[in-house]
Amino acid sequence: MEGIFSWLNQTPFQGDFIQTWMLLAAGLGLILVLILILVLMRKRKSNKIEEPNIEEPVTEKPDPPPVLELANLQGLGKREEQQDAFGISRMERIEEDGLLAVLCDGMGGMAEGGMIAAETAAEMVGMFPWEDDNAVPEWVRQRSSRVYQQFRGHGGTTLVAALLRGQSLSFWCVGDSDLFLWRECKLYALNVRQEFKNDLVLRALEGAFPVEEAFTDPQAGALSEYIGKEDVKCDYTYVPFSLQPEDVLLLCSDGVSDTLTLKQIREAMALPPQACCDKLEEEILAAGSPNQDNYTAIVLKYHGKGEKK
Repeated sequence: MEGIFSWLNQTPFQGDFIQTWMLLAAGLGLILVLILILVLMRKRKSNKIEEPNIEEPVTEKPDPPPVLELANLQGLGKREEQQDAFGISRMERIEEDGLLAVLCDGMGGMAEGGMIAAETAAEMVGMFPWEDDNAVPEWVRQRSSRVYQQFRGHGGTTLVAALLRGQSLSFWCVGDSDLFLWRECKLYALNVRQEFKNDLVLRALEGAFPVEEAFTDPQAGALSEYIGKEDVKCDYTYVPFSLQPEDVLLLCSDGVSDTLTLKQIREAMALPPQACCDKLEEEILAAGSPNQDNYTAIVLKYHGKGEKK
């Protein structure tokens, strides 16, 4: 025990000054090594914890809206057979060729009205695209002449055809099928019905008889022009009509336009194309006409020229 107490009473460092500082430096070095080992161990543990795989949100540029939307409607009404017909050119060729929509209403009470309407619509769509729009009225005249030669005026069809190319509209009309334009909540009739009523009104204005009689004449609603006459006059655009973005076009047989009011048509055309067709049919069925004619419609909504992807 005395040896131990004598050792404890000794000074911690014996020897010269240099030996003392060498011992202190060795101790500090050991401490630094231990600290470094601890730091490396903690870093190694933290590397084992995987960070969650959080992907950077990618904002994709939305596809441009289509240049044109379309929808169609067709119903039998109270008739025994469908005598309306329509045709539309290939949608995927709209940038190269434009888009052609054709609607024909076979004349009821005449021979093979449905067949004539279907053949006329199919033939016109089949010859599209053509090189010159100015050649279309001559085709209409030739088509009418061929039908006349076959049925001698006892078979025929109306025609309304619209061609959208770029920002322009061209149309060709024969008979009483209609072409309407909806623009900025207003409704416009782009074609004039070719009915005897118009001829009677002109004669009445010349003093032949009172104007009221022009509207009450039994033949007022009869067609003055139709495909099936020996010589037909086609109503058409001499200069293409300029379209504006969000314009809506409606091609329809008189089974639509004679049943509904212009207010009903205007309100329906304010809706998207398919909803417009649904609304038109809803209103036609609600009217419940006992003599409801075949009804057919094509709705085209022009959005303007979209940007290419």
